[in-house]
Amino acid sequence: MVNEKDVRIGVFVCHCGLNIAKSVDCKAVREYASKIPGVVYAVDYEFMCSETGQAMIKDAIKNYNLNRVVVASCSPRLHEITFRRVVAEAGLNPFLFEMANLREHCSWPHMHEPEKATSKAKHLVRASVERSKLLEVIGLTKQSVKPSALVIGAGIAGIQAALTLADYGFDVHLVERQPYIGGKVAQLGGVFPTEDCGICISPRPAELHRKCMYKTEITTNPRIKLYTQAVVKELEGYIGNFKAKILQRPRCVNEKLCISCGLCENVCPITVPDEFNLGLSKRKAIYLPFTQAIPHTYVIDLQSCNKCGECVKICPTKAINLEEKGGETEVEIGTVIVATGFEEFRPNGLYGYGKFPNVITQLELARMLDPSGPTQGLIKRPSDGKIPNKVVMIQCVGSRDKATNLYCSKICCMIALKHAKNIKGAYPNAEVVICYKDIRLTGKDYETYYTDCQEMGVKFIKGDVSGVSEEAQGNIKVTIKSETMETILDAELLVLTCGITPSQGIDELVKTLNLSLGPDGFLSEAHIKLAPIDTKLDGIYLCGTCVGPKDISETVTQAMAAASRAAIPMMKREVEIDLARSVVDEALCVKCKRCEAICPYKAIKIQENGIPYIIEVVCKGCGTCVEECPVGALQLRHFKDQQLYAAIDGILAE
Repeated sequence: MVNEKDVRIGVFVCHCGLNIAKSVDCKAVREYASKIPGVVYAVDYEFMCSETGQAMIKDAIKNYNLNRVVVASCSPRLHEITFRRVVAEAGLNPFLFEMANLREHCSWPHMHEPEKATSKAKHLVRASVERSKLLEVIGLTKQSVKPSALVIGAGIAGIQAALTLADYGFDVHLVERQPYIGGKVAQLGGVFPTEDCGICISPRPAELHRKCMYKTEITTNPRIKLYTQAVVKELEGYIGNFKAKILQRPRCVNEKLCISCGLCENVCPITVPDEFNLGLSKRKAIYLPFTQAIPHTYVIDLQSCNKCGECVKICPTKAINLEEKGGETEVEIGTVIVATGFEEFRPNGLYGYGKFPNVITQLELARMLDPSGPTQGLIKRPSDGKIPNKVVMIQCVGSRDKATNLYCSKICCMIALKHAKNIKGAYPNAEVVICYKDIRLTGKDYETYYTDCQEMGVKFIKGDVSGVSEEAQGNIKVTIKSETMETILDAELLVLTCGITPSQGIDELVKTLNLSLGPDGFLSEAHIKLAPIDTKLDGIYLCGTCVGPKDISETVTQAMAAASRAAIPMMKREVEIDLARSVVDEALCVKCKRCEAICPYKAIKIQENGIPYIIEVVCKGCGTCVEECPVGALQLRHFKDQQLYAAIDGILAE
């Protein structure tokens, strides 16, 4: 124990309005605290977090020469940072501050037991006072930050994040798994609510013309380095000083030499299904992914190519090299943004998909409706190429379902309404029916689609689809059951409105970056409300549909937010980190390495002598290693054993 003559503790009891004071006698708690050995000043006030309350703390520290401060109020998660700042501004080390939670731990759970609540509050304050006596001064360290960023994924979120960071003046390494940028948006054709091209945007405020930002800036901005057909193989380091290894598959076509003349494609003897058009058309082994593809360069599918060499012979610019090898690039960056997007739920085996040719998904329908798509904007049945007169859509396929995914995919209703409106606009006499559980339209101007569809004659039937079967001529019979009736529909084309699922390779990326997945399979943010862009690792941020379903507007907004979040430490060129981290007692360490294996942040490295080394800038102070150590060689600053024992003694005191 510290000599009580050396500690001068101030206790500040907060009423929190009536949140605490309604069930806890705050004045009685203050009087009790004033009699605890070591306490030289105690006061209660309505709101300690207010400017007046903060001023009271500062004045007391100076007037009573306090060297420990205990605030008995709400959760440390809410105001610990606030009170530490106040203490520091008064000239005291912020780690000589302790907080007792009288609201969440006392007044709220015991709101109908005032006597017990007051008694418990006294014990909580006593525990904090006793622990505060053993608190130690903890310093800060500064870490330099490299002014460059890595953005993983070049869909609409990754592109927006990269452009925003480049506008801030930072170099960006933009990594995309596919041979083109744009992600799923490139496949959607027109998008709601503007009905314009998915990879185009409205003009910036200072410009009068509309432009395709992704075409004009991603490939020309000197601050953006684009890696297509690439993945991040390794990431090590910490905020400000990450090292990433980017593995790039061979394109076999030189982007600088290729003039996209198409001669190579004409002579290629290999034909395979076109994955961009979801198998609705064919492509060659050497191909341009789609008409507006960026980079606008041909690429060779090495899994399909037989290396006959015909393309090499005919290429007028000698741009093709069938022996090209993949490359590995190591880059140093200060921050990382993950924007890996989503996949459409694959409904294999559901509602006849994969069995009946005239059952398709909304994304396949989007490719048909795209004027540059496989059917040049015409809706054609896969079975016979005829234009259907009766189209039925089934909502929530792969969403809001215990058998697939429980979550709502958020954009599915709007995609169905957009396509229904497009169909009725192109074919006014066509019959379009949407079978739904609920119609959920939350975005700006989204409700107008619903009313427009109703006015155009689109029919809506609420209920569950109980059966789908194939009839003569490839038609589909759909049976819908509601609480009051059963409806049978005859469809010439059945469209499944499928939900959103995490992108391909997400599990591998989680291992590479040491991130976490939520129960729905999407990447987990640090806090769904307070830190929706951060991850458990400082310097790594999330945006777009890799976190969960969202529309384009939300995606762009979150991408700009992630870029701004990543830019903060890069603008400062350094980050400040407190040293309330684990420390190793080398004399006690038995070199078992269990701490390294269990650390969730990979903050512990074993040195050549077998002793663990704590990377303080990576360590989060979670204490997992302290608990795991069999000999007590690891301690956590600010939560050392003796400090915790003192709190226990205080709470058990009479």
